[in-house]
Amino acid sequence: MKILFLGSLISGEAMEELNRNSREKASVAPVNYETMLVGGLRENGHEVEAVSVPAVAAYPGSIYKTMPKKEERLDFGVSVKWLPFINLPILKQWSIKRSATRALKKWLKENKDCADKAVMMYSVYPPYSAPAVRLCQKYGCHLNTVITDLPEYMYSWKRSRGLKGWYAGRLSRQMLDLQTRSDSYVLFTEKMAARMGVEDKPYLVSEGFSDVHVYDGLPTVEKYDKKTVVYAGNLSRLYGIRPLVDAFMQTEGDYELHLYGAGPDVTYIQESAAKDARIKFFGRVERREVLIALRRAHLIAINKPTADDYSNYSFSSKILECMTSGTPVLMTHVGGMPTDYYDYVYFWDDESVEGLSCRLSEVLALPVWDLADRGRAAADFAVREKDYVSQCKKISDFLENTVR
Repeated sequence: MKILFLGSLISGEAMEELNRNSREKASVAPVNYETMLVGGLRENGHEVEAVSVPAVAAYPGSIYKTMPKKEERLDFGVSVKWLPFINLPILKQWSIKRSATRALKKWLKENKDCADKAVMMYSVYPPYSAPAVRLCQKYGCHLNTVITDLPEYMYSWKRSRGLKGWYAGRLSRQMLDLQTRSDSYVLFTEKMAARMGVEDKPYLVSEGFSDVHVYDGLPTVEKYDKKTVVYAGNLSRLYGIRPLVDAFMQTEGDYELHLYGAGPDVTYIQESAAKDARIKFFGRVERREVLIALRRAHLIAINKPTADDYSNYSFSSKILECMTSGTPVLMTHVGGMPTDYYDYVYFWDDESVEGLSCRLSEVLALPVWDLADRGRAAADFAVREKDYVSQCKKISDFLENTVR
């Protein structure tokens, strides 16, 4: 089957460069997921091309006023073509739509005589999903959409104000209109289907991938001398960072909390670190450094508040990456998590600061060998059951059966 993948896929090196030159840092999680998805589809025998809109903040959030047309060839042999666009507010979305329309029309015309083909897009980002819906209908091509987070929350949670807030609301409304207009779906959680109104369309639930190879080439490292909790990712309310920091400060013991990433709660973290020397803030670092930290830690914390409706329809792909590290994970009981994970992670059930602190103290008090056993079991499960090649085989079979 021929597949045109439409998303934000670029090389890890390019992603690091874009973030270095931006005040507003884009998450690397989508690129990591898209890399495994496209690589897995190719390893399952598909002919895959990728068209990409690199995730970069609009000027002046980054130094880039324009993004040029560019082509990369990734390690697993897939060619990725960057769509050129004007990286200024408002003009950005308009120019992406224009470039996406041209790229889609070109590919669809070139492959008009191929019956065994599909366009697969990551999310329903309106500048490229609107032309994808229209052109796939026009040329009779199957359109599949991968939904990792509910479209209705992609912009609304940022709570922007003024012109930026108005435009974010407009994009959210467009996404709600577009989310039901694909032919089939790959969803991260079962609950998404009914919430999006696509339960009567073909869909497959695939909550993410494990890739043990992301740790290849890293030096052999020992655990930190002190029992250490690591959090790496978005430092914001949406991910429960303040309660996590407050809970750790209430623990008593020779422990450390290491925090990596960027976000609106950076100042709060720095102020907390000034009060409690056990808290270490490293900011945004290269991916290699984060992966080493995950392996050196004794515990990885993920504190998505389940009171947020958003959390109960999502499954963070970061969970599988953390489990694959061999370090045990302590996390909230998000509603999107399948039950087969339950024996391999520790849970926070009481999400008050006092409850988080009590549970954190309980887990950190466990013997080192007990923590190590849980971490090894989690890694074995992730690699055995959620490996990206075998997971992509399921997606491949689903797509082939649905298209045919």
